[in-house]
Amino acid sequence: MSENPSETLSNTLARLEERIAEARLDRAEVLDVQGLSARTALTEGEIQALLTDGARLPADDIEGRIRRRVRILHETRLAAGGRKRGEVCKEIADALSISPEWARQLLLGKKMPNVPDLTALAAYFDVEQGTGFFTDPAPVVLNRELRRLLKDLGDAEEGPLVRFATRHGVVTLALRGRQLTPRKQEALAVMLEGLLSGGEETER
Repeated sequence: MSENPSETLSNTLARLEERIAEARLDRAEVLDVQGLSARTALTEGEIQALLTDGARLPADDIEGRIRRRVRILHETRLAAGGRKRGEVCKEIADALSISPEWARQLLLGKKMPNVPDLTALAAYFDVEQGTGFFTDPAPVVLNRELRRLLKDLGDAEEGPLVRFATRHGVVTLALRGRQLTPRKQEALAVMLEGLLSGGEETER
């Protein structure tokens, strides 16, 4: 029997909520809808609905799903990289061996890419899930991202930098801190603690 994607998502979300509560993290920062949308190419509405216990998304057609995610991914990467649409469009056209106009229509979500084009788009945008990034159901996509977050929050033993960042509510720093060695975490935590202490002395 195949696993229900929504049930899997519910389980992951419950574990993540528990971890957030244990670490006293800011739920809104960890489950930042805008950030989740940028990383998954799901709409903010889809994510908000899926994060609401018991919510169910209306059925969508696979073509609409793919076209929508191509468009969102393109817009997100443009905003993050500050590149011009024309430049990206030309690169996509070259990568897919299609005309610039057809590439533009694909990136706007107005045309449906075929399987080879979708594979090439996944490679161009460097999405590790491949074509599944565009085709998987929304609960599967969000569950995958939440599992990654859960891993980042609970995989490594909390070093001094992670404890410092968590204590001060800096979730992004806490997540990044896990990637450093314990010695580097300790050095950076001491430096940051000193900076904060110095700031407090100045204010007095």
